Amino acid sequence: MFSLVAEYPVSSALFLVVLFCIFQALFLKKDFFSPMNVYCFSQCITLGIAYLQLDYAMSDFHLSTWLMWIGALISFSTGCILSRLYAKTKGIPVTVQPCTLQTGYNWKLHVLFSFGAFCFFLIGIFGIIHTAGNLLVFVDNPGQWMSADTDYGYFPLFFSSGPLCVLLFGIASFSRFNGIKHLRVISRVMILVTIALNFMAYPNRGALFFSLGFIVILFNYLHKRISPLWIILCLALSIGAFVGISSLRDQYGGDSIQNVAAKKVMLLPYMYVSNNYWNFDYAVNPPSDREYHPHTYGIDFFHGIFEFTGISGGIRRSYRWDSLFDESIQKMDGFNTASYLWEVYKDLWIPGIFLLPFFCGLALSLLHLKLCKPFTPRTIMFYALFIYFIGWWFFTPGYKQGIYWIWMGIMFFISTVCMRYKPLPGKSAVLDEVATEEERKEEISA
Repeated sequence: MFSLVAEYPVSSALFLVVLFCIFQALFLKKDFFSPMNVYCFSQCITLGIAYLQLDYAMSDFHLSTWLMWIGALISFSTGCILSRLYAKTKGIPVTVQPCTLQTGYNWKLHVLFSFGAFCFFLIGIFGIIHTAGNLLVFVDNPGQWMSADTDYGYFPLFFSSGPLCVLLFGIASFSRFNGIKHLRVISRVMILVTIALNFMAYPNRGALFFSLGFIVILFNYLHKRISPLWIILCLALSIGAFVGISSLRDQYGGDSIQNVAAKKVMLLPYMYVSNNYWNFDYAVNPPSDREYHPHTYGIDFFHGIFEFTGISGGIRRSYRWDSLFDESIQKMDGFNTASYLWEVYKDLWIPGIFLLPFFCGLALSLLHLKLCKPFTPRTIMFYALFIYFIGWWFFTPGYKQGIYWIWMGIMFFISTVCMRYKPLPGKSAVLDEVATEEERKEEISA
C-alpha cells in the first residue's frame, strides 16, 4: 500500500479528501449532497483518477494550472462556509430537515404540466424516428445517427428534455411529499417510461446520468438519506454503463465491443474523465506553435441565455470561437472537452477563476439552507438541478447550454402556478386525503 502511495502521491492525497467526504457523511451524519461536499468529492475523485496517468496525454499539471484548480476549490468552499456562518449568527437551522407533505400544492396540476413536458419530449422522439426511420437502438448502425454529421434540426431541443420530465415526475412520486396515491403511481410509471424511451431513442450517456442523478438526489431528500456506500456502488455501475453505451454509440472506433481490445475498453472511462483535465492544462499552458483565441471578453459567458436567439452563435462564428466542445484545445484527437474552469478562464480571465466559484458556493449554500426548514417543490427541484451541475463541473459548465435555461423557466412556471393554488371553502376533499393527523386536530380544535 505504501508503495502505491509513493508511486501516486497526488492521487493518494486527492483520494484522501474523497474518503473524508464519505466519512463525514457516513459517520458524522452530514449531508452528502451539501454544496461543498459535492464539489470537493467530484473534483478530487475525478482529478485523482486522472492523475493515475494511465495515458500519456495526462501529463503533470503546470504550477499555474494547480493554482487555478486549488484557488477555485478554496473560493467555492469559502462561499459555502460564509453562508453557514451567517446562518448560525442569525439562528437559522443548518441541518437538513425531513420533507413535509405539501398540502397547499396542486399536485394534480403539477402532474398535468409534467405530461405537457413529456409531450414536448415526444416531439423530439418523433424527430428521431422521422430522420433515422426508427428508435436508434433498433437501427443497424446507431453510431452513424449519433454523429455530428446527422442534422436533426431543432429536434434535439425536444428529445434532450427527457431528464426534465424525470425531475418533474420525480418530486410527485414520493409519499412524504405528495399524499395523493394515484398521482404517485402515475409519476413512478412515467419516470420508468421516460428513461426507457430516452435510452432507446437516443442512447446518450449524459441524459441517462442526468435522470439517474435526479432520482438519487430526490430520493435522498424526499424519502431517506442515502448511504455514501450506495453512491460509490452507483459510480461503479455508471462506469459499466458508460462502457456499454460507448460501444453502442461506436464513438471511439470499431464496429462493436467485441472488436475493441479489452484494455482499450477499460481505458474509455478513464480517458473520458481525464481529458477534461489534460485539455485544461494544455489550454492554459499552450505550446508556442499553437495559435487560438483564449479570451472572449466575457461575451461568451452569456452564450446559454441567448443561444436560441442566434445572437451568441453569430458572435462565435464571427470571431471563430470554439463551440461547447472546445475543438481548438484538444490535446488528443477525439477528446475535446474541458472542465468548467477552462470556460471561466476563457470568458472571465483569472479573476473569474476565483470569483465565480465563490459566488456559486455562496448562492448554492443559501439555497441549501432552505432545505433545513420545510421546503417547497420549487426549492428541491432547483437544488437538485444545481447540485447535479456542481457534480458535473469536472466535465462542462451547464450555464453555457441554452436547454438548461429553458428547463429552469419551465420549472419556475410550473412551481409558481401550482403553489398559487388555494382550496375553495368547503372543497377540502383533496386536503382531507393528504392532511396529517396534526392538521386534523388543529382543524377540530379551531
